[in-house]
Amino acid sequence: MFDRSAIMSKAWADYRRDEFRGWGVRPGEPFNRKRFAYCLRIVWAVAKERAARAAAEPVPAPVAKPCTNPVRAAEIRADLFDMEMGNFINWTRHASLGAELARLHV
Repeated sequence: MFDRSAIMSKAWADYRRDEFRGWGVRPGEPFNRKRFAYCLRIVWAVAKERAARAAAEPVPAPVAKPCTNPVRAAEIRADLFDMEMGNFINWTRHASLGAELARLHV
C-alpha cells in the first residue's frame, strides 16, 4: 500500500519549497489551497506510478532448499501428520521432529 504519511510530508515539502522560492505561490499569502492541492495531486500520481512499476516487475520465484535426506523428511512429515490427527500431541516430540525436519532442508 501507499505510505500516506510520506506522501503528505512530501506534498508539504514541495509546497514549502514552492512558497519559499516563489514558484506558483504569491508571496504574503497565508495558505494557498489550490497550490497545496496541486502538490498533493502530483505526489499521489508519482506514488501510484512507482507502485505500478513495482507491481509490473517480475518477482523471482522462491527457490526451495534442497533436502539432504528426502526419505527421512517423508518419514518425519508422516509422523507429524499422524500426531496432528490423533487425540493427543506430544509437543516435545512434535518440536524435536520439526527441528529435525528444518535441519534436513539446510
